[in-house]
Amino acid sequence: MGWMKVLLSLLIMSLIVFVYTKQDGMQAERVIQPIETILGLVHSEELDVEEWQVLARDVQGTIESSKSFHQHVHNLGLQLEGWNQTYLDTSATEWTAEYQLQPANGVQESLRIMAYPENDSHTLTYTYKLTGNEASDWRRYELADKLQNRMLLFTMDTASLYTQVKSTSDAPILKSDSLLEKAHSYMKTLDAEEVEFITEETFVSVSAYTTVWKDQMITAGKPMNVQIALRADSALGTGTTVTIGTPIITTEY
Repeated sequence: MGWMKVLLSLLIMSLIVFVYTKQDGMQAERVIQPIETILGLVHSEELDVEEWQVLARDVQGTIESSKSFHQHVHNLGLQLEGWNQTYLDTSATEWTAEYQLQPANGVQESLRIMAYPENDSHTLTYTYKLTGNEASDWRRYELADKLQNRMLLFTMDTASLYTQVKSTSDAPILKSDSLLEKAHSYMKTLDAEEVEFITEETFVSVSAYTTVWKDQMITAGKPMNVQIALRADSALGTGTTVTIGTPIITTEY
């Protein structure tokens, strides 16, 4: 009956791998519709893509000392063939390291490892980022597969996912009411309803909610899952920067 036990063990292991891979695949699929919808909007509005990005962030547990952090970063590097360590700093209360992979087909990959103080220890997080500078860089299945593989490699099975596209328009829009009107136009294209907005002289930011994709967060007591920001070039009056992110914009805008 020994072979039966071996067979049963193999079946259980296969089932675990299948469920884990399927779950991670579903995670990766979550970014496809938002980024493709936003890129479609950018194309239809004849905006020029400056950068798109997909970001995954996950907590990896705790770590006790900067020495342990150095060792963790070193051990991780041994698993990352072709990746270069570009940053390491444990001089502050937060410890940070970063690995980057040489760009391929216009796509850049990076992994940031950070440990921040919390409850007499340090919480360890991974932030994986996939970026490109052309809409054509985004190839749906290839990059969805790449994201899935990376999330498996870095054990990011509970990661929070973010997508973002930064683009520019040659048309100058210098009044905040006109910027807000344009943001509402983009919001309508995304079939989204406004949750809140911020306006300045040459800048607007709108937080909204759409049922087109499922991920969401709560702001002002309401669900939201897309942010639209427009900033006019007030100095030269030569164009407008449009940044759209889900569920929020993750960079300065």
